[in-house]
Amino acid sequence: MSNRICQHMLATLFVSIALFPNAAAKTKIVPLQTSVSLSTRVPKNRRTAAIKTTDGSVAYVLSLEPDFDVGHHVVTLELVLRRAADKSDAPNLLDPTGSRHGLQAYDFAASDLAQEAQKSVFGKKRTVRLQELQLVLLITVSNAVVSPVSNGGYQIDALDLRIKVDNSES
Repeated sequence: MSNRICQHMLATLFVSIALFPNAAAKTKIVPLQTSVSLSTRVPKNRRTAAIKTTDGSVAYVLSLEPDFDVGHHVVTLELVLRRAADKSDAPNLLDPTGSRHGLQAYDFAASDLAQEAQKSVFGKKRTVRLQELQLVLLITVSNAVVSPVSNGGYQIDALDLRIKVDNSES
């Protein structure tokens, strides 16, 4: 009889664990304060930053990825978040829908920064909340230098971002 009780208790335990996978599966990260930058005049830029879990493994990688116009001018820089194991062409986790339209808080367009970061659409300080990953990113544009190009547009000459990444409350 006691064997049946043990089996029942184990079955109940396994069912309970199966019903609450999100509680144990959420990745907790070590809060991070970092910077990423790109400069067309400096050959070595710090364009990536690793986000580690509480056990010390790398969970995510943040990177600045340029978008060029036909004249090979950097016209936009996109802040990209990927899982550490993802390939470089994996979707940006900062865009959880995968169907973004228009400028986003993680986009840094030369034309938007031409009047200075404070006057840009999202301002100098930007917040990106990722409910699914339970992360929040606080992004500050610490330096943005743009210059006009011959087609009437602008190119990014330098962009420095200070970024804080933490687990969200929800």
